[in-house]
Amino acid sequence: MRQLEHQQKQLEDLISYRDEYVAGFEQAGKAGLSSVQLRDYQVFLSRLDTAILQQQQQLLACRQKCEQSQAEWQDKHGRSKMIDKVVENRRQTENRRQDELEQREQDDRVRDSTNFDDPKA
Repeated sequence: MRQLEHQQKQLEDLISYRDEYVAGFEQAGKAGLSSVQLRDYQVFLSRLDTAILQQQQQLLACRQKCEQSQAEWQDKHGRSKMIDKVVENRRQTENRRQDELEQREQDDRVRDSTNFDDPKA
């Protein structure tokens, strides 16, 4: 997520710098520019536009990677919850079996002690 924010900030900075450069170009144009200065401005603006385009592509790739990572995390989180539920169900089943076994043993002891005390049995 930080990488995505960083990429977005870089894009915003490039666009802001380009806007400032264009404003400076317009100001210099009012004062008059030589053909060399005009060409230099155009070349630099072209480079800025290329940098902005590349940054937009990097931002898009970063967003896609982030979305993919989120989808993978959600998938793994869902599997983990499912496994936790299976483990919990098995634990509850084992506890019920253990309780039933203990109850049976207790009933058997009570029955045996009752039969032992009762000479008619």
